Amino acid sequence: MNNLKALLVQSRRYNESNLLDEFEALAQTAGYDILGSRDIVGPPSAKFGISSGNVEEIATWIEINKPDVVLFSPQLRSSQVFRLMEAWNTEVRDRTQLILEIFDRHAKTAQAKLQIEQARLSYELPFERYQVRQRLQKEQTGDRPTTDQVGVGEDLLNLRVQAIRRRISSIQQKLEKISMAQQLKKKKRAKEGFIELALAGYTNAGKSTLHSALTGSSVLIADQLFTTLSTKAAELSLPGRQVVLSDSVGFISGLPKSLYQAFNTTLMEIGDADVIILVVDGSDSSSEMLRKLHACQDAFTEVGINGIPMIVALNKVDLLDESTIIERTGTLEEEGYHVIPISAKECINLEKLMETVKELLPALNMYTLELPYDNESMSLLSWLYEVGHIADQEYNENSIRVKVLLTLEMAEKVRRILQDGSLDLAHTT
Repeated sequence: MNNLKALLVQSRRYNESNLLDEFEALAQTAGYDILGSRDIVGPPSAKFGISSGNVEEIATWIEINKPDVVLFSPQLRSSQVFRLMEAWNTEVRDRTQLILEIFDRHAKTAQAKLQIEQARLSYELPFERYQVRQRLQKEQTGDRPTTDQVGVGEDLLNLRVQAIRRRISSIQQKLEKISMAQQLKKKKRAKEGFIELALAGYTNAGKSTLHSALTGSSVLIADQLFTTLSTKAAELSLPGRQVVLSDSVGFISGLPKSLYQAFNTTLMEIGDADVIILVVDGSDSSSEMLRKLHACQDAFTEVGINGIPMIVALNKVDLLDESTIIERTGTLEEEGYHVIPISAKECINLEKLMETVKELLPALNMYTLELPYDNESMSLLSWLYEVGHIADQEYNENSIRVKVLLTLEMAEKVRRILQDGSLDLAHTT
């Protein structure tokens, strides 16, 4: 199947960044062939989103080059979309619709598919209202609609709107059930002493590559935007600890609130973490890197994430020379972050990254246990291998002497297991 041919139109104010390259990357990720692009700088128009003069110039270009669709950034109102379609005689889709198309392509899990459908329906609701009203106006024969015509029109509008709202409500109920199941899993992990680490960052910063490098798990890795939509969690090997590392949807500038709301369950995986690793693309220019970093900060604020220890992983340093790495690191440190330069692809400096993570986690202490030879002790020893780090074990004539690194929380669990007091659990200094 041939890709649709698209014209990109970006409208921005004089003080706003030029994001046309990112918009083109979004379009290519969605499968469009780009015929041309327009970067229109100036105050937006209430009628079209751009000036009437630009609308006329683009209409001439469309007549000559015949694109299948015009992709417009940023978001448009429903009335602006329909006015532009009438002026250009071609389909118009805005940036939010484009992102929804990408999400729809990449959705793999039931949760992601429901989240995207919910966001799409919420976004389409005002368009549906406007489209029905426009159609009714064209079908009316007189200058003013009769009372009967208005009544029929309102009935049609209400039926369609009510159907959308019912579907949104149904999706919300299903998502709440999925969320409850996820919370039960999280509670079980917490009860078993698991520590939660979360990868966050701008889309295409290399989070999935880092997740794979640290855990050895198989996740989709591609040089495209939004390849990860649902949270992917895998255990991470860290001596003395049980750790789960999560990778979730990437952030992007101007992500619509409807998408934040739809992906709230997924994004809150980040908010529940013990430590966040914020992955930053070091191959960007300093200004672009900061723009994306601030977009991530805005996203954290949007979903209420704050107060969690955070490390910035300056990724893709294999593409940079030493002086650039130092400059990028200094720029991020000026923002108040603890920065570790890494390459997820080439596995550069990942040990230092994890050492820094460990410094932010609850301290490990060495404990000594004297265990008798019996089945219960063997089960306890097996469990200690899972939740702690066995530094030494010595088999004596009637017992096993074990030195184990544990967090204070896990040590208290061992104390409860050994509640009869016949066994000695002593902190080793």
